[in-house]
This record gives sequence, structure tokens and C-alpha cells, in this order.
Amino acid sequence: MIRTIVLAACLALSAGVVAAQSCSEIRFARGAVSGDVSGRVGEGAPMCFTFGAGAGQTARVQLFGSDNTCFNVAGVIDCQDDYSFRTRAGGYRIDVHQLFRSPGAEQFTLRLTIR
Repeated sequence: MIRTIVLAACLALSAGVVAAQSCSEIRFARGAVSGDVSGRVGEGAPMCFTFGAGAGQTARVQLFGSDNTCFNVAGVIDCQDDYSFRTRAGGYRIDVHQLFRSPGAEQFTLRLTIR
């Protein structure tokens, strides 16, 4: 029984690592306080991005290019197109997805600013 629980826990952790590996990291140019990433999201095919921050910084996430997309910051906020929050030290995940089902893909640009 314990062996089954340990195996299930290992599989769950592996799945989390694989999911995290498929996300793109948002990086800033040297000396910059913001960075942009672009992409296309379709029905059921969100894109994910990650970033790291220090404690007490202010992060602002903005989404441009489509009225039918929004982002979630895991553990912080759901379905926004512009949101600012105080950070804790650590990593964050942003998922960009369509707001309403649409047969075509939606083009977007996501901007992250950290001060």
C-alpha cells in the first residue's frame, strides 16, 4: 500500500515537471524591467509562461492583441487582461487562453513588468 502511494506521488511530481517544462520562460533584456512574448491560442490549447520574482516586487501582466483572450496567474488571479500584484520570492506560471470558444486561433502579446 505504501509503495502504491509513493509511486502515485512520484508520477504526480513527474507530470508536474513535464507540464512546467512545456512552458516558456519570460526573460528580460539586460537592464530592462519588462519583457514581451507573443503567440497564438486556440480552443483547448492554452499557452503557458513562467517567471521568477523577488519578495515585495510589483508585477504587472498585460495582454494585447485580442478581445477573446485572457490570462491566469496560478494562485493569484483568473481571466484578466491587465493585473498588478505584489510578489513573493519564487516562481509564477501564467496561462493564456481563449475567453470564449472560437474556431480560429487568437494572436496575442503578453507583457510582464516587474519593479
